[in-house]
Amino acid sequence: MPVNVVVLMKPVVDPKAIVNFRPDGTIDRSAVKLVVNPYDKYAIEAAVQLKEKLGGKVVGIAMAPLHAVDSLREALAIGVDEFILLSDLKLAGSDTLATSYALSAAIRKIWQKLGSLDLILCGIESSDSNTGHIGPEVGEWLGLPSVSYVDSILEVRDGSVLVKRLIEGGYVVMKVKLPAVLSIAGTSYQPRIPALREVLAARRKQITVWNTAEVGIDQSLVGLAGSPTRVVRMWRIEIKRRGKIFSDPDVDKMLEKFLEEIRRDGISLGVRS
Repeated sequence: MPVNVVVLMKPVVDPKAIVNFRPDGTIDRSAVKLVVNPYDKYAIEAAVQLKEKLGGKVVGIAMAPLHAVDSLREALAIGVDEFILLSDLKLAGSDTLATSYALSAAIRKIWQKLGSLDLILCGIESSDSNTGHIGPEVGEWLGLPSVSYVDSILEVRDGSVLVKRLIEGGYVVMKVKLPAVLSIAGTSYQPRIPALREVLAARRKQITVWNTAEVGIDQSLVGLAGSPTRVVRMWRIEIKRRGKIFSDPDVDKMLEKFLEEIRRDGISLGVRS
């Protein structure tokens, strides 16, 4: 049975990049390279494997600024058939609730375009905010069952999907009615590295850009206006090391100075007999 799959992907700041912050404490994403969220690569791989095994179509979607287009081409090189970028200044400042609403509206439009939709896949979280909200929230907006921490998709048959889900100390096997939303964990899927030919072919593919009006998004539910939460400030971790050097020709005196210093800092030394 062919399956149609939508994969959610988030362009994130390259972990190797030096990040600059705006005066309001938010990351200046326009000044850094964006890459595919590492966790989403597992979802992309799972979707492409399903397509290779069962047939069907894989459509990727991301909500991001226009300059994120280049980062999306990696998904096309891996095997995603079509990619849609949801981009609009009215979406700026959206929290996870507003983001999941906008994505769910875009998914409805893709669903209508495909005629049928079986699975919506995403990574368990993003590497920049690590909330893990998007998959379950998209499922809620669409009224679909959602399963998080999916280790692997075992079988798709007779209108249901069989998944292996990670739990503390082991796993459970769950049967879920289709269509469903699955958040894929990075445990059983190894993201493939596309060949040069596939990378070059992906550069020639057209990425469709939708705005809020084209998707029919209620603008009161997105952006800062539609976000009950927002990031107040972000900053770099400052590691300040305090080092002291003790020196004395007399080793006993030097050790006594050292012990006196750590006692002053409130550190007690236990003596074993």
